[in-house]
Amino acid sequence: MNLKLRAVFVTAMAGLFFMSAHAAELQVVEGFGCNFNPGKGMKDLEDVTAYYVANRAKIASPALQKMRSVVWQPMLGNVEVDLVWFNGNLTYSEWGEVTDAISGSEVGAAIQAKFDEVLTCPASGLAVNEQLFRSDKAFTEDESVTIESFRCTLNPGKTMADSDAAIAAWKPVFAKAVASIGAASYVGRRVPIIGGSGGLDLGYFAVWDDATSYAKGNAAFLADPDNTKSGALFAEAHRCASALFSGRVMVAAPN
Repeated sequence: MNLKLRAVFVTAMAGLFFMSAHAAELQVVEGFGCNFNPGKGMKDLEDVTAYYVANRAKIASPALQKMRSVVWQPMLGNVEVDLVWFNGNLTYSEWGEVTDAISGSEVGAAIQAKFDEVLTCPASGLAVNEQLFRSDKAFTEDESVTIESFRCTLNPGKTMADSDAAIAAWKPVFAKAVASIGAASYVGRRVPIIGGSGGLDLGYFAVWDDATSYAKGNAAFLADPDNTKSGALFAEAHRCASALFSGRVMVAAPN
């Protein structure tokens, strides 16, 4: 993984960052699609991450100290990497500061070398993150989650305004479904700045407590006849490929 944070992998368009502050500036997420090197696995990545957390304060970057990192691992769908590593909780300008600070630091180079021993990351990208829905029930910082993600390409003649219209029809129905099962859920939209592939225009992701709440929430949504309008609008706006991931926090943001 290039900890220099070149630019993020927007393959799953995925999240788990629950961004809030800095409303006046774009929130961005960078990601890396990675495979484990031969003989390496999650325990090795956990060890390298612990080294990074223990040493990042030595890098002169206030934004780096608050950066949050998560990992997604494929459960279902056509995903060609072992995992996706995301860095978030940053504004666009903070991302630039972090990139320069790591690139110009001997400590950053040492951390990068350790990550490179564990992972090879053929894909990367940078995307704008937009919150679409957040349940009243909160996720806990240390729990694993289930994430449904969609990579989408706008249909000919369609624009982000058509995505907005579909979201407006979808949101109240989805909120009702989530409330009916008492689940924690977060939904976001990502638009690539750098990276992406195959004509990718945007993506959506929905984060759930676990596979059970994911399935129950979607079942409740699909059982509501009011979902028909949003489904038609989404289909008219774009075509999407979906995948299911398990996600976990690797580096928590400070309290």
